[in-house]
Amino acid sequence: MDNSNGTLNERIESGLRWSVIRQLILAVVGTAAVLAYTRLLEPGALGQFTIATIIYSGLYLLIQAPIRDAVVYFREDNHLYESAAFWLLMGFSTAAVVVMLFLADPIATYYEFPQAAGLTRGMVVAFWFQALALVPAALLLKQFKFAQHEMLLVAAETIFSAGVISLLWLGFGVWSLVVPAVVRSAFWALVTWRVTGFRPQWHTLTNIYAQIMRYSRNIVGTQFLIYLNRNIDNAAVGRLGDSQLGLYSFAEGQSGFVVLGVGIPVSQVALPALAAVQEQPAEFRRIYRHMLRLTASLSTPAQIGAIVLTPLIILVFFGEQWLPAVAAMQAYLVYRLLQTLLEITDAAMSAAGRPDVRFRIDLLQLPFFIAGTWVALNGWGTITAVAVMLAAVRGVIGLIYFAISLKVAHLTAVDALRALWPSTAAAVCMGIAIYLLLQIGIMGGVDADLTLSQNMLTLTILIIVGFLIYAIALYLLDRRGTKEVVRAVWQIIVPTRVSQNHH
Repeated sequence: MDNSNGTLNERIESGLRWSVIRQLILAVVGTAAVLAYTRLLEPGALGQFTIATIIYSGLYLLIQAPIRDAVVYFREDNHLYESAAFWLLMGFSTAAVVVMLFLADPIATYYEFPQAAGLTRGMVVAFWFQALALVPAALLLKQFKFAQHEMLLVAAETIFSAGVISLLWLGFGVWSLVVPAVVRSAFWALVTWRVTGFRPQWHTLTNIYAQIMRYSRNIVGTQFLIYLNRNIDNAAVGRLGDSQLGLYSFAEGQSGFVVLGVGIPVSQVALPALAAVQEQPAEFRRIYRHMLRLTASLSTPAQIGAIVLTPLIILVFFGEQWLPAVAAMQAYLVYRLLQTLLEITDAAMSAAGRPDVRFRIDLLQLPFFIAGTWVALNGWGTITAVAVMLAAVRGVIGLIYFAISLKVAHLTAVDALRALWPSTAAAVCMGIAIYLLLQIGIMGGVDADLTLSQNMLTLTILIIVGFLIYAIALYLLDRRGTKEVVRAVWQIIVPTRVSQNHH
């Protein structure tokens, strides 16, 4: 048992290490692309692109988690499950693509966004290539081949970012976001098939198809509800005009940087790690608690710092044309504090064979989400009102989901609180300190009239000061826990065997 646990721990550390490497690289190339399009595109152009991404993200949500999780969950090594998952996937994806190609024009006409039809068709093609890559990419995760998965993903995202920047420079406008997305998806499909050697086998074993569909049905339902919960607001805000939709989409999208940078990479490692010990409650509980603590320690200070520094961050990185989105972005950043942890919860529920829990929670949330959107738009008619209302709805329902997950994982509320409160308290102390520094003017405050270099210097100093305050506060509040987190991060950065060799 000890040797098995040691091997699993090394795999977890390896997965997290490669996720960190990937995120560091993507932080550079991805930020370059975001800076390019936010500086060179107006909110209205982003608003029209948002309509296309509503279609793309909806289709991808319906296939990504159900198929990926099914491939990882079924541990049989006879390739029949992977093949069955692939044929189910391609049947749905191809049909969906055909339907959306015909619906692109009516959608654009409804919103009175002239470019939306062509943009939608382009993103639908990108979706089909993404679907083609889904099963082989899931096999890389199932087999703990994190290094290959992460490096191929880095290559794909680098191609996308380079394409965005190049086409923007050449004057292609909003199409600079669509064409590279198609190229990236095609590349991702090509390399995942080549690396895994995946070749689907056609068979008519209906019991295998039935098992996959039975496992995936709750996840599909959950993903459909997630799609509605994520996009009803965008669809409704679109009626305020492309500029307002662009600002709202910017606020909602950019607020998720920590979810993308910490929550999702850790959850990708957590899923196969937890699935491997699904029959060992004590080990399942230990890994889940460890992942929650690690995620919170990295994500909470970044998000609280971003809440306080939102205006300055927008001025430095995106430009003053996006300042009307400050309040909406801050509202969503508050919710992202919880959502980052819920990414780990999703992985735990799938690994435990209980995707039905998320389905029921999302079903519960949907009527409140619709009502919140309607009240905000009809009562106030602003993107800030929509963001505040929906962040509150998502937050309350998310807490209920998190509480249920603790029971499934056999983790008590006290254990979860012990894992999470030190990083939360330390991050709050840091946030208060940074806010006071801004208010009393020691750092010069936030001023759109200052030069970019002046605002950048202020932001850099505040980030350094904030990090020091957080690190000291965390150590004072929980010395043992801080050492465990530092040790975990160190083991991610430096492989255990390398560390032992140096000793």
